[in-house]
Amino acid sequence: MKKTLILAAFAMAALPAFAATTTVEFAPAEGEKLVAVFSDDGTATMNGGAPVAYTMDEAAKTICSTVEGTANCATFDSWGTEVGHTTPYTTSLGSSGVATVTAKTE
Repeated sequence: MKKTLILAAFAMAALPAFAATTTVEFAPAEGEKLVAVFSDDGTATMNGGAPVAYTMDEAAKTICSTVEGTANCATFDSWGTEVGHTTPYTTSLGSSGVATVTAKTE
């Protein structure tokens, strides 16, 4: 048991302390805003909830995830990752609005 804990500690020490993240605020035409934090480890949190896996296709300008058993993809009019980038989006569930990159970490 001790050996396992020591190996786990070494493994954790070898990993970066924080993953790079991009925070995007989704302001739908109807309903409440959603803040999504996308990590470069392939997970995202929505409004501070539990992390979920996501996929990203920059060429198609699409990000997809499954939350509580429901798959959803957001397709953006333009692709940008710099803070302040704003673009309209539509989702596979029929909603639309404006997405804004609000923060980034390295």
